[in-house]
Amino acid sequence: MNKKIPLIISIIIGLLLVYFSYKGLNLFYYNVDRITTQDFETFVKQFNISNTLTIKHKDLPSNDYFTYKNIKIRNDFKNYVQLSSSTQNTSPKLILKDEKTKTTKAFWMGEADTFVYMLKTDKTMFGTGDKRITSVNLKDMLEKNNIDNDIELFNYLAKQKYVKNNIFTSVKKMKEDYAIQFMISVIMPTMDSITLIDGDLTGYIFNLPNNMKEVSILKNDKRYCFVFMNKTDMTDEYLKNILSTIVID
Repeated sequence: MNKKIPLIISIIIGLLLVYFSYKGLNLFYYNVDRITTQDFETFVKQFNISNTLTIKHKDLPSNDYFTYKNIKIRNDFKNYVQLSSSTQNTSPKLILKDEKTKTTKAFWMGEADTFVYMLKTDKTMFGTGDKRITSVNLKDMLEKNNIDNDIELFNYLAKQKYVKNNIFTSVKKMKEDYAIQFMISVIMPTMDSITLIDGDLTGYIFNLPNNMKEVSILKNDKRYCFVFMNKTDMTDEYLKNILSTIVID
């Protein structure tokens, strides 16, 4: 028997042990189950895209709108009181109170960056110095998966949410999966489901706990937000009706 064979076998076994040890350590280090901002099961459940709401625009007389900057919506809030705004947050917040000054309903609207834009920009905005996050080029990862807007992002996450990495997964993919799921868990609220919006508007609705709906309309590379809180009559029909009146110049 060739004396070199046991040596070659030992070298191969040693290399395999080093390789699988390296992959095992990375699998632990970039394990999405270790996300600490939310329970992982809670995190993945929120990407349940439940249905689609088709909106057909309706014009209203000019005095029937509630207006903020370049955004208009039918004024269903004439009995609401507007809260005073701070210099940091000037978007209007309206509340309806009962005789005991308890808030019964609330509405606010404003403009925000899309989630895709936030993921592509400087990750230090999330307040993390974690190299598992800052070392990943999420812009390249999003472009590689043809994710250009929030709806494509949600569809991607809905498909990926139960994918589990294993010891044969590339370290690059482990890093990407960990980074995007960690950051999404930081920037997005916990929700029950997502409703997509199509027709004359493009966007989505976060169906939040406690009778809250956060509507986002995508336009001009921005996210125009309309939040309805504690509105127990928030049916799909009501939403279709009031969202059909939105005008964004």
